[in-house]
Amino acid sequence: MKNTVYAIVIVVCIVGAVVVFYARGRGKSDADRFPDSQTWVKCMKCNQSYEMSLKQFYKDLQEKRISASISPIAPNPPLKCEKCGADGIRRAYKCENPKCGDVFFASSVPNDFEDRCPKCKSSATEAKREANKARQS
Repeated sequence: MKNTVYAIVIVVCIVGAVVVFYARGRGKSDADRFPDSQTWVKCMKCNQSYEMSLKQFYKDLQEKRISASISPIAPNPPLKCEKCGADGIRRAYKCENPKCGDVFFASSVPNDFEDRCPKCKSSATEAKREANKARQS
């Protein structure tokens, strides 16, 4: 009798975990998670930058990875630039400092915010965290 109860409890837990897993959107692709969002991109070849749909960005990235047979743990391949036509597009950030507005690739400085602008050194993430700390104090 005890073993039957334990088996039922285990099955209920597993079913619950599967339901939670799919209810939180794990069954969706990255493109489906961002229906109306925009992201900045910048070409490594022609240095042009522009906004594109985040959904389209992830869709193009997925197609590129499949066509190039790239493993999921490999770095993302560059996408085709709509300005110059070369494979050079990578996701970028636009500096939120109104005096700057530079578009740049993520910072690779260890222990720093990836959205830190190389030109004016501001970071939107850092500013938001400091504002949250000030409100909590």
